[in-house]
Parts: sequence; structure tokens; C-alpha cells
Amino acid sequence: MTDTQHNVLVFSGLDPSGGAGIQADIETLAKLQVHALPIITCLTVQDTRNVYRIQSCDAALLKQQVKTLTADIQASAIKIGLLSNEKIIKQVAETVKAMPTLPVVLDPILKAGGGANLAANTSTEKIISALREDLIPHTTVLTPNTEEARFLTGKNNIDDCASELLKLGCEYVLITGEHEKDPDNICNVLYSKESQHSFNYARLPGQFHGSGCTLASAVSAYILKYNNVFDALKAAQDFTHTSLLHAEKPGKGQRLPYRLCNDDL
Repeated sequence: MTDTQHNVLVFSGLDPSGGAGIQADIETLAKLQVHALPIITCLTVQDTRNVYRIQSCDAALLKQQVKTLTADIQASAIKIGLLSNEKIIKQVAETVKAMPTLPVVLDPILKAGGGANLAANTSTEKIISALREDLIPHTTVLTPNTEEARFLTGKNNIDDCASELLKLGCEYVLITGEHEKDPDNICNVLYSKESQHSFNYARLPGQFHGSGCTLASAVSAYILKYNNVFDALKAAQDFTHTSLLHAEKPGKGQRLPYRLCNDDL
């Protein structure tokens, strides 16, 4: 690592299966030659099939970690994953507001791939409210899947979801289509106030655990490498698709992206 190394401040949960969460973030960023500054927001009991328990980390501890870390190392961007209660959301939002010049990538994780609710000792509705009020207005790139976009807005039409999310204040919304019913194709759509663009990928067989974390982390890395968001988002989606093409199945549930296979960076 050199003195010009990019550093991404990462807020994410710990997934013991290694498919998603903080390990997905660190692997992705390391592969893309970006240094991760990892802050764990919650501990989980989960495997490749589902999440069974979540324990939120202490918001005061998180605040102290960020203060100590950023006094020593300068962050270049912020990537945000699983936030399991309102206190954590508000604390992360304080960090984001204190670094207004940094690009912020928010993956609004609301449910596990196995269907489990990811709110800890609170309701999904309170999580959604806190995200809408405290974090989305300060987000550069928001990366919900279609289900999360509908949860966040209460709307069904995806274009309407994107319009609502942009009105909240984020600059770009990339809505991924892996949960839609097309058996052959996945269509991800990038929205901004000025334009809309679709990215199409062949649907791969099986189910995957950690694709959203991989994508958001890749976005945070590529946004530091490219001069425009469009190129960064295209590169991040290609990186994620390649990781899924080489996915492994170490357990009895979903396949895990193999993020270290990407050679064309």
C-alpha cells in the first residue's frame, strides 16, 4: 500500500458464512486494490440458508471506533450495509454528515435471502423510517433490489420507487432486478434526476448469498477509480456478475460469490 491508497470506511454486519457482510466488503475492496476500514454494526447467527439471530453492536462503541480511526486514517468513501436498529442508523448518519465531501454508497438491506427480518429489537418500519430520514438524503448511490425499493417507498412500480427515492435526496439509485420473474434475464436500472439507463445480464442458475454486498462495495471502489458514476456502476456490475459466475457452494444453502476470481479490473 502507498500513501495514495484509497480507504473506504465500511459499516456492515458480520456474516459467519463469509458470503455477505463485512467479509464480502473486505474481499471486494481488497481485490479492487482499495483498503477497507471495517466497522461492524451487528453480529449475526446465520448460515448459507438464512439468518437466525441478530445482535446489534453498541452505537457508542461505533462512534468511538469511527472517531479514533478517522483521526488516524483519511477515508476516501463510505460504504454502508446492514444497519439493524435506529440508534446505529443515526450514528452512521452522524459520520456521513461529518464527511460531506465523501461519496456514500448505501445498500439498504432489509431482509435476508432466506426471508428473515433483519431488524434487531425493533420493527422494519422503524428501520425504513430512519433510513429515509437520516441516511438516504445524504447518499451518493443507493443500491436496493426491487423488493427493497418497494419496502422503502410503499410503491409497486419500480419507476415510481426510483422517483420517490431521488426526491428524498440521493443522487443515484441503482435498482437491481434479481427478484423479478424473468427466468432468463436480470435487468438493473440506474436512475438519476436527469436520466435512466438499463443494464442487462443473463440470469444464472441457483440462488446467491452476498451479491448485494459485493455490488455495493465494488461501486464504492470503482467510484474512486473512475471520473463518472456511470462507468463506476457498469464496472461494479460486471465485477459482481463475474463473481457470481464463479460462485462456490460450501454449505447446504445459497451459493457464495467468489470475488477473488476477477482478473479484468
